Amino acid sequence: MRNPIFTFLVTALAALALLVPNALAIAALATLVAATEIQVRAVEEPYLERTHGDAYRRYRARTGRFVPGVGR
Repeated sequence: MRNPIFTFLVTALAALALLVPNALAIAALATLVAATEIQVRAVEEPYLERTHGDAYRRYRARTGRFVPGVGR
């Protein structure tokens, strides 16, 4: 997977939302997921593609974004 830190953050907050299922925890989880998607798709991936070119495109084609094998 290309973004293990973000995967862990979302997983940890999802676990917290399951432990403390209230509106704030669920809203925080939804906000984190949206912010992570925006950060990765709009900022990180375009930068890596500009910087590393074809090497990054090949890596991206065989590696999942947040889960191994998913989002290629």
